[in-house]
Amino acid sequence: MAAALTPPTAQQKAPARQARNRLERIRGLSRWMRGLLIAAAVLLVAAMIGMWFFTSEAVLARGIYSFLGVTPSPTPTDGEALRISLSPTLNAPRLQLGFGYRVLGFALFGVLAGLALRGIAHAYAMFTDFGRGDVLTVATARRLRGIAALVTAFSVAVPVLKTVLVLALTLANGPGGRHMLIDIDVSDILLALLGGLLFSLAWAMEEAAHVAEENRGFI
Repeated sequence: MAAALTPPTAQQKAPARQARNRLERIRGLSRWMRGLLIAAAVLLVAAMIGMWFFTSEAVLARGIYSFLGVTPSPTPTDGEALRISLSPTLNAPRLQLGFGYRVLGFALFGVLAGLALRGIAHAYAMFTDFGRGDVLTVATARRLRGIAALVTAFSVAVPVLKTVLVLALTLANGPGGRHMLIDIDVSDILLALLGGLLFSLAWAMEEAAHVAEENRGFI
């Protein structure tokens, strides 16, 4: 004797409708995030080119000093470049900012920009997956793990870049004018911790995705 099929009730339809609404919100947010990521990538490249090739030496020097985390003195001590105080008794040397040194600085900053752009690419691909409705998958977890690795690498690359940048831009100053800066900021430590947190989340997300795929295989 065949059982009669009963149509789904309103209570049974509600969870499915709510799930579709949540998925649509995720897709809408993903579209916005992809647009913002593209804008961020374009602005990053444009800002780097503008900073290194379309600014005066004084403006570029202030930008470098800001990146190094030091405060310029109110007035220059000579007519060639600004000087800054790294400590109450030590003045920083003049920075060489001719065209060749600008190209070198652009290349060094390009390492950081490359890490940032690679992270943006991972995030863009992850939000593309979300836009398709692939929220909990192994692929998205691995993209998050890639972002975590890049954040951790960024936290190491910033102090190294500061050291190399100061050496490169003071190399032509001659004996007594060459300087080295070793600086590990609190923000670098926080970035490393954030990278570890994201890596842990990615690992947990990948394990959950494996379990979800195995459960779908039993159905």
